[in-house]
Amino acid sequence: MRALWAKAAAGVLLGLPLSLAACGALSYAWPGTRWQSTVNAVLLAFFPLWLAVISVAVGQRSARQTWLALGVANLLAFSALWAARLWHG
Repeated sequence: MRALWAKAAAGVLLGLPLSLAACGALSYAWPGTRWQSTVNAVLLAFFPLWLAVISVAVGQRSARQTWLALGVANLLAFSALWAARLWHG
């Protein structure tokens, strides 16, 4: 039971910035538009994405694997956000 709480905590605590970074990168990288025009759609997609991350986190085998996977995913998502902001101008 303790591992379940650790996996859920990883999903909540690391899933939030992961979802924010993924939505931000998507907003910046959307083709042919300015990021301001995609804000409403991205905000609508944020909460279901965060819930999906939490669900996947709880379904992992171990808490350590969950924390590590979400940590790496956060690094990749924030790198994608940074690259999208640079590329978009």
